[in-house]
Amino acid sequence: MCRVTPLPNGYAHLFDYRHLPKNYFEKKRDEFLASVMTENFSETGRILTDLLDRIESAAAFSEVEQKAINQILHAGRRFRGQLCKNTDNSQHIFARIRKRMARYAVGQIRSPAYVEYDAWLKTTGLDEKQFRTMLRTVSTLQLTVGCSVCCRRCNEWALPGPRKHFSFDAVKQFIRGLAEAGNTGFVLYCASDPLDWRCGDRNILDILAFMSERGYESRYGLLTKIPAGSGETARAALRMGLDIGFSITDRNRPKVEDLKKEFGTRVEVQHDFDTLLIPAGLDEDFSSIKSSITDHYGTEITPEGAFMTIPTFTSALNPTGQRRIPVTGATDFFLKKKVGRDALPVVYFKPLEVIDLERRRFMLGGLFEAQIENILLDNGSEDLTPPGMMNLREYFKTYGPDAVERRKALVPAVVKQLGREVLDQEPSGERPGKASCIRLKQRIRRYHESCDMENVIRYKKSAFSYYLRTVSQYLRTHGEEREIIRFLRKSDQERYRPDEAFRMCNDADYIETRLQEESGNGHFDLFEILICKLIEDPDHNAVKTFIEKHPVQSTDGFL
Repeated sequence: MCRVTPLPNGYAHLFDYRHLPKNYFEKKRDEFLASVMTENFSETGRILTDLLDRIESAAAFSEVEQKAINQILHAGRRFRGQLCKNTDNSQHIFARIRKRMARYAVGQIRSPAYVEYDAWLKTTGLDEKQFRTMLRTVSTLQLTVGCSVCCRRCNEWALPGPRKHFSFDAVKQFIRGLAEAGNTGFVLYCASDPLDWRCGDRNILDILAFMSERGYESRYGLLTKIPAGSGETARAALRMGLDIGFSITDRNRPKVEDLKKEFGTRVEVQHDFDTLLIPAGLDEDFSSIKSSITDHYGTEITPEGAFMTIPTFTSALNPTGQRRIPVTGATDFFLKKKVGRDALPVVYFKPLEVIDLERRRFMLGGLFEAQIENILLDNGSEDLTPPGMMNLREYFKTYGPDAVERRKALVPAVVKQLGREVLDQEPSGERPGKASCIRLKQRIRRYHESCDMENVIRYKKSAFSYYLRTVSQYLRTHGEEREIIRFLRKSDQERYRPDEAFRMCNDADYIETRLQEESGNGHFDLFEILICKLIEDPDHNAVKTFIEKHPVQSTDGFL
């Protein structure tokens, strides 16, 4: 059992992860949305002119860039009324952008590219050590760029039409590498349909046959909407007894019904309802905050590179419900893969677990920008987090007296469990070594400290200080994102404004007193008021005074 350790002193300089740049078109998307949301339409016009010049002069666009452009076009339709009223040529610019991107897409679809393994490695710039470490964290091997089905409600904003594929040899080498890394938990699709993959006369069945012949298995099967011309492929997969399911849409429902008649209960269906619980893709309204539509942490391999994936709330900040961080030759660590049920215990507002190039596991010393954005967008709605995942409201309740009493009652059981965990880390049959015993004593001591109300109040103030400082730093350096957040949280700010606490929080002593006396249920509301204050003024004096009074040296006690 691998032990997770905190980030060691002197090692933090390797993990410069908080300020990872977006590509040009993602930046322009944020600038465009911020200008419209602040009604700075002269700025909107300038942004659109710059965008058009860049698009018409560019020779090629990556998958990520095309998605960002499509999101700008969709946002333009959502805010069409305001733009028509307040800008002179926005609709003309959008029409030219659509024409240019349609022409580019047609060219790609008519002449799809094939990506070879060696060329992919050279493009990413990864060395052998980085690549082998990354393979342990891969959750998705995306075979194809673009999707022939191209659902309106696509959480990945998939590009219409397959336009780039991994070659069959590349797929085989990736799968062989994943198997050698002991990775059996990955899927063969993302922003695409697995039945779309082609390489000459080969299709997805050839990949599955290759895996079967060599004993390469994945815990996850295929999920398809049955692209046009792929009906026989789906039938062949069912005849072979492969793990394949069908995602239902109105368009493919008759196809799936025919398969049910032919194969009966062997046909598994998903998403068979009229409306999605979480609008995505072209249903994104750019005006509300919705739950994440990504349920995993880890690495995605695509024909255009590799990306670490962090789930986010679905909003104008992250329309795909995730943040994808490019993996490059400078990458020093990879997110520990957490998929499905394993991802539920991951708390979105706490530092994430990573694997470094020496295969050591660490908890990072800070938060990714995407995590900070989640904190800023968390309005306390139970709909934002799935059942079983802790949210900020529940987290702050752990500092209340009721929670402290419950922890006291659990001391014997917790001590016993901690002892088991230490024993599990030792070789079979051996007694715990000195280091393990010291580690166990430290964990038991920390748990006992969490049962003392005086310590808990101190931890509570440290937690507030840590999160408020992190949020303040982010808002000071992210002007466009701050305006988008202000727009998305406008109704929440209006809801809190009449509260007397909203006015009283201009006094640092009031914040201190509330945290000293509060029973626990009001912690989240107090935190939200302070977040609203920081959105308006990242250098809010009372919050700044509170942070300075409670400098955080270590997050061990409360995170």
